[in-house]
Amino acid sequence: MTTPLKLHKVIKRYGERVVLDVDQLAVKGGKITTVIGPNGSGKSTLLRIMALLLVNDAGYLEVLGETVKWQKQQLLRLRRQMSMVTQTSFMFQGTVDYNVAYGLGVRKISEKAVQNRVAEALEMVGMSAYRAADAHTLSGGERQKVAIARAVAIKPRILFLDEPTSNIDISSAAEIEKQIKNINKDQDITIIMVTHNLFQAKRLADEVIFIHEGHIIEQGGQDLFTKPQDLRTAAFLRGETVF
Repeated sequence: MTTPLKLHKVIKRYGERVVLDVDQLAVKGGKITTVIGPNGSGKSTLLRIMALLLVNDAGYLEVLGETVKWQKQQLLRLRRQMSMVTQTSFMFQGTVDYNVAYGLGVRKISEKAVQNRVAEALEMVGMSAYRAADAHTLSGGERQKVAIARAVAIKPRILFLDEPTSNIDISSAAEIEKQIKNINKDQDITIIMVTHNLFQAKRLADEVIFIHEGHIIEQGGQDLFTKPQDLRTAAFLRGETVF
């Protein structure tokens, strides 16, 4: 699918304050799209609405070819085709194997298929040797790799990443960036990633979205970093305060 996600006139308010006001947005399928912008610009709100975790107050979304009605059965069907990894990923009590297999428990697949998927996902993130380890003994970087494996094991069509490397060391972050690229390429998963790290955004992005004060200011490819069309984008990329 060329455009698995579309937003039309989407507005989100917290009380009287409008935190997101997106006229039109289309995300390209099979690509890595990074979302950048100042703190408080609406990046995570946008991601949570696209992931169907937060209800918009106006406008509508098209997700995987369906107009979202926010009805229980539709949400369940669509959410089972998506997954998300956040800054600090929760680990269940138990082994790494148990944590990665957890999301597969509600799906009608055989135990053998579950174990095959767990093994494949852990191999993708370089954690195969940790299958029997207690998940709560892992380092921050290792936990994030397990969280990514858990997200990928369900074979999502869309993977959302919300600052997945912000709380881990540089070495682990570099490994995870490589794994994100490989997952996108090898599994043909559409990846939408919020990051505050402009260098990371540039390294990973096929497409870039710049958001400011809840508005999509600019969207484009790698040329957005070198030839931004909006003065606010240019100022942000230079590290200046954006007004």
